[in-house]
Amino acid sequence: MQTLTYKYKVYKQNRNHERRLQEWFRTAAWIYNHAIALHKRYYRIYHKSISVYRLQSHLLKLRKSTYSQWKAIGSQSVQQICERINNGYKNFFNRTAKHLPTFKNWRKYRSVTFKQAGYTLNGNVLTVNALKLRLKFHLSRPIDGKVQTLSIKRDAVGDYWIIIAVRRNEESSARKPMTGKTAGFDFGMKHFLTQDNGTRIESPLALFNHLDELRRKSRNLSRKKKGSNGRNKAKLSLARLHRKISNIREDFQWKTAIRIVSEYDVICLETLNMKAMQKVWGRKINDLSFTSFVSKLSWLCAKYGKKFVQINKWEASSKTCSSCGYRAEKMPLNIRKWTCPECGTHHDRDINAAKNILRVGTSTPGRDSINPAMQVAADDARISLL
Repeated sequence: MQTLTYKYKVYKQNRNHERRLQEWFRTAAWIYNHAIALHKRYYRIYHKSISVYRLQSHLLKLRKSTYSQWKAIGSQSVQQICERINNGYKNFFNRTAKHLPTFKNWRKYRSVTFKQAGYTLNGNVLTVNALKLRLKFHLSRPIDGKVQTLSIKRDAVGDYWIIIAVRRNEESSARKPMTGKTAGFDFGMKHFLTQDNGTRIESPLALFNHLDELRRKSRNLSRKKKGSNGRNKAKLSLARLHRKISNIREDFQWKTAIRIVSEYDVICLETLNMKAMQKVWGRKINDLSFTSFVSKLSWLCAKYGKKFVQINKWEASSKTCSSCGYRAEKMPLNIRKWTCPECGTHHDRDINAAKNILRVGTSTPGRDSINPAMQVAADDARISLL
């Protein structure tokens, strides 16, 4: 089975619908904060965490008796809120999150999730049963698969989005044709990606190119009086700019990843130590967003049946000669070109690293000790026999 996510923008709502949606999110935030308070109180009294099932049962009882306003949020959505908090605690204790779940201002609580009930989906119209509210959205592409969850999300600008997660069989998903090509790519600060054949892919540097405007809008916001309409307008303008920067970056990464997956069957990348790099080049690393690109590329490879390989981060790809295998002792970052003392080959640092990444990636055993390049050839042969 394969999981896909569809995201659609909701049409602009009138004032009455906007007010009802805001009240709805305020109620969801109330339930969330009440659940956090119960977690803290239970731990203070019994010195252990409350189970997610006990918390769900208690909140559903309160929903039926004490807090009748909570009925605007469906029972399965209340269960999902408890699961979200429980996952937050698990991630913290597993050291995959830095902070424990805590109280949220209702303005910053921005999503409500449905599972199998609580809504009706008919074409491009979503009806929230508890509110009897119809939301019309831009159906940019048809929904293909069985709907698992549906979320209504509000972004910082105030626009509403419908996010639908579906499951479908992998056999029904489209697969990219095999090309028999392999490629190695090296990440860089100057060039976003450098391929082993010398091709370079440049990042749009959305944050860097909008930095002056971002600073100007941030200063404008800081000068406004708190609680004033001017401050709300300045905050909205700044949020729109942040969304624009994010959209430029996301558009570039998706288009680049799809182009690479369409052209190559085996894609080799290096593994980067992002925490160490952020300490040195924090803003530039956030602008390039290597981790986000890798997740998109690996997901597309899995979707279309391509092979994605990441070599060990301790592999000396930059200071190893791709022609004879000579390894230099030191290779400072300011050295962009160098000549191998053994074979005399003149190297561009990034292209040489990409060649080494390709060599190591295609020689590294994959799953079940099968070479990734050999696996692609075997898959291609199997497909041709069918």
